[in-house]
Amino acid sequence: MNRVRPSYCWMVIVTAACTPHSTGDGTTTTDVLRTAVAPTEAIDVTRFSLIHAEEYAATRDQVWNALLAAQEDLAMPLQSADTAGGVVVYYVQANSPRIAGKPAWTWVDCGRGPGGAPRADSYRLTFRLIAVVEPAGGDLMRVRTKLLAYARESGATGDALPCSSTGELEKRTLAIVAARVAP
Repeated sequence: MNRVRPSYCWMVIVTAACTPHSTGDGTTTTDVLRTAVAPTEAIDVTRFSLIHAEEYAATRDQVWNALLAAQEDLAMPLQSADTAGGVVVYYVQANSPRIAGKPAWTWVDCGRGPGGAPRADSYRLTFRLIAVVEPAGGDLMRVRTKLLAYARESGATGDALPCSSTGELEKRTLAIVAARVAP
């Protein structure tokens, strides 16, 4: 009897979840991740992600404070905030299909499950939204954002599947900062 080994099915699923989503207004970066697909098997997965950026005519302190306060609007708690480095990390782990007040598939593409439904609707999700404040020249400050997200089926073994960002959560974060620093 010919059987398909489950690890080969995982490879197809993982690869499909890593298709780049370019909106044309972000910078694409590439990460290569080693992902376990079975107890003794692992594969390298290439993940494409976007870095969205926006510039603000505001002081560093104004932009920094806006980023810290954005956790309320995002409904995502801060994991860390490094004032010296200008790095803010929001982090959420959820068993719910809603993140930041919207369906998770609004923010990420984690591929499709066996029934064809988006994994983001039924898998346990981990979101890490990273924002970096830096000088942009003159009186401008720049904020760069990047979302790293993973999906894991409840009770499953192996590594979580990397998800691709739609760019919408990053854009929302930048819009929140703009609203908070507006005169």
